[in-house]
Amino acid sequence: MARWVKQIRIVLIAAAAFVLLVTVLPQVAAGIGLGSLAHRLDVTTNCSGSSGSSGSGSSDSSGSSGCATGPGTVSGMVTVTGAPSGFAPALIGAGACPYVSAGQSLCAFPQFALALGGNYSLQLAPGNWVVEGFYENTALGGAFVGPPHMVTVASGANLSVNVRVRYAVPATLHVTVTVSGLAPTSPVLSSYAILCPQGVHYDGIVQPLACVRGDSSLYPPSPTPGSFSIVGLPAGRWKAYPGYCTLFGCADNPQAGKHVTTVAGQTSQVDLSTGFLVPPNGQLTASASVTGAPVGFNNPVGIMACDIGHQFGFCSGTFNGGGGPTTMILPDGIWAVSAFYTVQPFGNAVSGQVQNIVIQGGQVTTLDLVVPYQVLGTATGSITITGKPASVPIKSYSVYACPVGLSNPFSYLSCVSEYSGVAGYAYGAADPKRFGQSARRGSLSKPTGATINTYNLPTLTPGQWNIQVTYSTPFGYYSPQFGTIVNITAGKTTATKIKIPYQQPYSGIVKGTLTVVGIGGGFNSQVRACSSAPVAGICNGGFYAQMGSNGTYQLQLPPGTWWVQGVVYVYSGFNSRTLTSEAKQVTVVGGSSAKANFTVTGP
Repeated sequence: MARWVKQIRIVLIAAAAFVLLVTVLPQVAAGIGLGSLAHRLDVTTNCSGSSGSSGSGSSDSSGSSGCATGPGTVSGMVTVTGAPSGFAPALIGAGACPYVSAGQSLCAFPQFALALGGNYSLQLAPGNWVVEGFYENTALGGAFVGPPHMVTVASGANLSVNVRVRYAVPATLHVTVTVSGLAPTSPVLSSYAILCPQGVHYDGIVQPLACVRGDSSLYPPSPTPGSFSIVGLPAGRWKAYPGYCTLFGCADNPQAGKHVTTVAGQTSQVDLSTGFLVPPNGQLTASASVTGAPVGFNNPVGIMACDIGHQFGFCSGTFNGGGGPTTMILPDGIWAVSAFYTVQPFGNAVSGQVQNIVIQGGQVTTLDLVVPYQVLGTATGSITITGKPASVPIKSYSVYACPVGLSNPFSYLSCVSEYSGVAGYAYGAADPKRFGQSARRGSLSKPTGATINTYNLPTLTPGQWNIQVTYSTPFGYYSPQFGTIVNITAGKTTATKIKIPYQQPYSGIVKGTLTVVGIGGGFNSQVRACSSAPVAGICNGGFYAQMGSNGTYQLQLPPGTWWVQGVVYVYSGFNSRTLTSEAKQVTVVGGSSAKANFTVTGP
């Protein structure tokens, strides 16, 4: 079974190679004696008792437990002994594996913790565990481990277990990876090896923490993509699996592993080979151009591809920045592809003819795409909310316009939006996430003297457009069920008065002031609404409002009865306390406002 992965290099995986390498370190294994330690295992402690144990003369341990629920804690010092002067490991810490049986040698997925200032701390579930210290010469270079310590962890226990790791001279493994059957369009960009200690199985799906990964992309990189060295390894027996990366991603072959033995202070060699594994991705190479554009046209041109062969497809877009062909790596399947150019300053797109293509793993598909230039039109007019009470102010309008009748998957690219409200007047892209980090947004001030209930959309392609208006009041945002259809003509302005009915708000508002008296130093205040009267400081179903200028607040609440009160959090050093005002019972009605003022007085 082949394993395809994204071509992402993880600079540091803390203790990713940690393993209980009893058999990997022969000089340590002889003195470990897991079997002789088995009889020292204690029965798991229940809530009424306490115990702590450790199993090696190289550690000091003590423990205590109470009746708390949840995990226990094992902590202590990690020390490397016998190391040469100036030795500083890249990683040092301790790991733990559940005790299974006497003589167990490996744990593929240990729980581990790095040591800070020489101290480690592990949160472990109640039960019997094997704890070992470890260090690594280089990140991802393989872990050197010390003798095991058998401990029994009780719920809520705190055990102290100091662990030691004896320094050992590291080994180096030189790896070559050969890939046969490569297509000319997919050369090997880099290679790697998954290196697992004897007794740990790699299934090609999940890499055990016990395994080490080394590759030709690490700094300094190998001069050839298929050759590299893994340094800082413990001596012992391993099984190495080949992997490589092409333009279509990375793959490793768990069926092509080879056994190899590393020797302390020496460089061993392993030659790995694998056939080409058909990737799940193919490459689209496409060029895009705009025909009929006037002199000086320099709008951004891009390519969009949408997966139409699956129920939950997705789209991928890119801008053709350099003017030459653009490449995209796409999963196998049927894709709709089109070129587009964006209209300044808004970022809405004019797209060309759509082509359906089939992307196949490991293959390159080439396209030449064009977009006919279009003369744009303008939609403008006023917005009226009919039936609105004079006492309810409109805070903002949002106008969203989309072309009508376009059936291709890219029609949403042409949608534009305009927002006007308390933050000022601005136009912007309808969907700033549509191109991910490549999104282009623009802003343009409204004409002098314009009010917020007017709209002006000057970048619409000829044809029918559906214009939808959303308005906001202090009680929330509201949208009509249907939009207004307008006909846009190239180079002309279409003026339309849009009328939408007022919608009765569901929510109501409670507003007022919170005054804080007699409290010095640092504090933070807010007003909260509870669905029932607060008891012992507990607020059920709470809504919270932060304070505005001059101690003002505003809560937007569903209809019903609420208990509203002011809350002040007072800070003094590392301590804090909470002061509250008396809670006031307030009845909230949709579309109406109520006032409630509060005072919180310090001691």
